[in-house]
Amino acid sequence: MSKANTFDFDNQPSLFGHPIGLFVLFFTEMWERFSYYGMRAILVLYIISSATGDNPGLGWESSEALALYGWYTMLVYVMSIPGGILADKFIGQKKAVLYGGLTLVAGHGILAIEAIWAFYTGLALIILGVGGLKPNISTMVGGLYKQGDERRDQGFTIFYIGINVGAFLSSLIVGAVGETIGWHYGFGLAGIGMLLGQVIFMLGQKYLKGVGEPPSKAPKAAGEAADSSFGDLFQELFRSPVQLAITAGLIIGSSILAFTAFEGTDRYLYTALFLFLSIVAGLMMMIYKEVNSIEKDRFMVLILSFLIIIVFWGAFEQAGGLLNIYTLNKIDRMVNFFTIDLLFYGAGGILLILGIIHYFQKKDTYYLFLPIGALILAGYSFYRSDLYTSGMYEIPASVFQSVNALFIIIFGTLVGSFWIWWKHQGYESSSLVKMAVGTIIMGAGFLFMAKASADVEQYGDKAALYLLILAYLLHTLGELCASPVALSFITKVAPVKYVSIMMGVYFAATGLGNKVAGAIGESSQLETVSTELVASPAEYDLVADTVIMKADDFEFTANAYLEGGQVVLREGGVDVKQLLQLSPENEQLLTEYLQEEGAASDAQLTAVVRMAYDEEAKAAIENDGAKVDISKYSGEIELFELQNQQEYKTFVGIFIFTAAFGVLLLLFFKRLKKLTHGAEDTTDTHFEEQEGYEIADQTDEDNPTQDDDGSMLNPPKS
Repeated sequence: MSKANTFDFDNQPSLFGHPIGLFVLFFTEMWERFSYYGMRAILVLYIISSATGDNPGLGWESSEALALYGWYTMLVYVMSIPGGILADKFIGQKKAVLYGGLTLVAGHGILAIEAIWAFYTGLALIILGVGGLKPNISTMVGGLYKQGDERRDQGFTIFYIGINVGAFLSSLIVGAVGETIGWHYGFGLAGIGMLLGQVIFMLGQKYLKGVGEPPSKAPKAAGEAADSSFGDLFQELFRSPVQLAITAGLIIGSSILAFTAFEGTDRYLYTALFLFLSIVAGLMMMIYKEVNSIEKDRFMVLILSFLIIIVFWGAFEQAGGLLNIYTLNKIDRMVNFFTIDLLFYGAGGILLILGIIHYFQKKDTYYLFLPIGALILAGYSFYRSDLYTSGMYEIPASVFQSVNALFIIIFGTLVGSFWIWWKHQGYESSSLVKMAVGTIIMGAGFLFMAKASADVEQYGDKAALYLLILAYLLHTLGELCASPVALSFITKVAPVKYVSIMMGVYFAATGLGNKVAGAIGESSQLETVSTELVASPAEYDLVADTVIMKADDFEFTANAYLEGGQVVLREGGVDVKQLLQLSPENEQLLTEYLQEEGAASDAQLTAVVRMAYDEEAKAAIENDGAKVDISKYSGEIELFELQNQQEYKTFVGIFIFTAAFGVLLLLFFKRLKKLTHGAEDTTDTHFEEQEGYEIADQTDEDNPTQDDDGSMLNPPKS
């Protein structure tokens, strides 16, 4: 689309051989990703933290936290659709990034306030802000270069490094601050990062003149095809009785399903989701009706690619939800300083080596790898003495959200180079193959998590840290295979008239994958057995007296089994059940769990009793000197073995499904490729990179501006 102003390619000041505007966008996006991934690293952990602990959170159940996480991450992607439309049709990418960034600053800042209204308001503003900024800033990077400029791919690679640096540092810094000092300090720190990015973007406007400007009102040139819009499709839908009737049936049927299958607020949330999906299905039917026979074949492959996207992100995005909680509760994060030294000095050393290699290969990225490696080494050396206290250190759970970004920085170019080598050996390297292989590799990472669950149940202790690291390694390798080619593939097989709409559907599919991830995580958590305290466990030495006197949270274990059809909870000679009050519904639920596992006096289970004091009542103790009231304690009973088995089944199930899906794609690959009618042979795609989380430099020597696998046209991962 022509713009009202154009970028002066020939008279731009440069830095390291690239327009200075690239580095304005580099640091803007780096700090935006710092804020987003920092907040994401601690979000679920904050939600499940006790509301009355030393670092109070919201005190929600894990299933509730994972459900919210799924809705939140889905909406982040879905809002990219109106954000992209707003920029393309009205205000341009530059203003969309500006307004989105300001909204993000407000959102992260409000999250630093300790109030429930601030929590929901902050999340809503972040959703809106990411929707404006994320789908548009990458497009601006492409606008800095002429079509065919050999620096273009290197520019994107540099831009991606900034994103990964921001994601890596955020989990280390924001995660550690939020988890060890205070959640709201972490949220506030994320807000400061976003503010820095916004200041950089605003000060760098003079280097972005003519890039991302509002669309020109000039008519299209003769012979230039007009893109169809969502509005056009809606009009056509209302003129097509069959498709309209099917869409109406989907809306009515899915609404009935939502109100039947769900309760409370979920009814309305899922009704809205099903309404959205029904409308998307109706629009897809209209496109299929309008296109020719070849495009119909390609369209079927396109729909399959959306399923791949949903499956991939539905599994991959367990990282910020289920895996985050699992890391907190069941991974042994206590390590000696030799391990810490190995991680940081090893990572810094590898990046320095990569920088030296890139220098001799004359790649522009050497001047980024070298300082990043040096920064890691210098920063860790400086703070090492502060961390070193007793020779052992417990790594905060949220810090492990940085592993994916670090692995991408290390392995991004290596995976890209492998696929180029693979292609030059004469092997199949099309996008469908890469997506299938990436899905299988990523799914295989969950086998390590299944091993962790098996070890936890067998040894009754936490699982080894290396299993989590290996899981993240395979997730990253799978992502680097599948993610960089997905959006490019979609733009190539989509009907030319509807490419913009298909990009919007891509965002919707990615968002739905994130919602699926939240639902899978939610299903991994057993229904909670709620209980209240009626007598003090301190009287039986199950808990220290000082804990009860301070109204602190606590937990203890007991043996659980059925005897004469009745629930028995005993710890030593103490009848724990006499300390607790269970409603008939919770008593029945606990009985069903024990019956399911065949728990008896000779086959006992471990019950973990967790208790938290009422938040308002504790405030009264601290402020007014009120006495501790045992009845103000409430909590839950978790059957350790059952919960662990549920997580084991979830991890194995994810692997089986993703592996089977990927294998089926490979088995039917030749038929699917035939249906594309050679669409992948073209490199003439006019959409810029939307993805922000890869740095794979996959430049083909025969096509220096863009590899034929479309590696510079990647899918968005916000």
